Amino acid sequence: MVPAQQTRREGTVEVNHRPGLVALVAALGLVTVCTAPAHAQSVRAQDVSAQAQQGPPDEGPGFLGGMIIWAREKQLLGRLNGDVDGWYPRLGGVTRGSGLAGGPGYRGSLGPIAYDISGAVSIKGYSSVDLRTRWLQALDKRVELWTEFRYEDFREEDYYGRGMSTTPEMRTSYDLDSTDILVRGLVKPVSWARLGTTVGYMRPNIGPGSDSNYPSIEERFFDIESPGLLAQPGFVHTTFSADIDYRDTPANTAEGGFYRVSYGIWNDVTLNAFDFHRFDVQMQQFVPLVASHKHVMSGRIGASYINNAEGSRVPFYFLAYVGGMDTIRSFREFRFKDENAIWLSAEYTWRPVSFLSVALFADAGETRADWQDVDLKRMRTGYGFGFGLHSSKDTFVRFDVGTGGGEGWQFFLKIFPTF
Repeated sequence: MVPAQQTRREGTVEVNHRPGLVALVAALGLVTVCTAPAHAQSVRAQDVSAQAQQGPPDEGPGFLGGMIIWAREKQLLGRLNGDVDGWYPRLGGVTRGSGLAGGPGYRGSLGPIAYDISGAVSIKGYSSVDLRTRWLQALDKRVELWTEFRYEDFREEDYYGRGMSTTPEMRTSYDLDSTDILVRGLVKPVSWARLGTTVGYMRPNIGPGSDSNYPSIEERFFDIESPGLLAQPGFVHTTFSADIDYRDTPANTAEGGFYRVSYGIWNDVTLNAFDFHRFDVQMQQFVPLVASHKHVMSGRIGASYINNAEGSRVPFYFLAYVGGMDTIRSFREFRFKDENAIWLSAEYTWRPVSFLSVALFADAGETRADWQDVDLKRMRTGYGFGFGLHSSKDTFVRFDVGTGGGEGWQFFLKIFPTF
């Protein structure tokens, strides 16, 4: 991931006096003057006059104001979005469905080399550690070379089986550990386009799930229907990607579009049983309905196509999916899985004030074993509403409530969402 390069503007804090309290003090003083002995009236009248001129005692900015001042002094927003080096709090960045996560991070530089190391633990016990190093940045920041290391431990991943016919009663739990080491090259020929290539080695490991509310995966599924359950290979993977991004503000968009295409080659270098290719496409468009950008319509389309080599299979944990905050919000994360997936979303957003947005959305999608079996008329659907908290450049929190899929209400809270 490339640290954010946008400049943020910090807000100001004002502490106002209370004129109503001043008037109350003056009124009480007047009563005292009228009822006091004659020889003390002039002295007390002077006291009341002085109080009225000076106002109430300075009570300071209070707890909230003090927190805002502290955050400004520590450059907290800049540390969160990558504009300030040194220690910073990492929020999220583990995986979808992990629950709230956080931990420490540190970023800095050694001459032209920039690095960022961080770790996080979620309320569900998920954990991840990331180390990113930028070795090269040249040609006016148009060319970059990175190395990345990631370790992750996801203890309670959900798996219902393959296809759209699975039911909530089929839910199981499994543990996914993995280590991924890669080299990433980025080229930005123009301001709105980026080309990327990654080459890496990943070693996943599957174990029994630790969610006591559901059976562990090996109690209900077999390797023949869930490839990769018994033995996991090491993968050498290569991915080519191209992005077009002309959004006005990527983290708080009101106008513009984002389009991404990627093609990945995954080679099993240990078991020679799980070679596959993967193609992904994502399109987002934002259209303001009024000049003030208070009313915005947006749409998203995404699709994944996975094709295994002859004699090979696709591991169940790499299957395409729909369900969750990024696809169909009337279902849990990763609810439906198969080798092919497509999803659609439309959303209306209203910004009554600059820092708050209210959204209404409708989603649809499905997964299929064969791409030719995709049928838009049979898609599972959902609808709902959401709220977001923003600055002029960032979205800090997004909370969505979805239903309509036949599996109850779903709630999603995302810190620094990417869409």
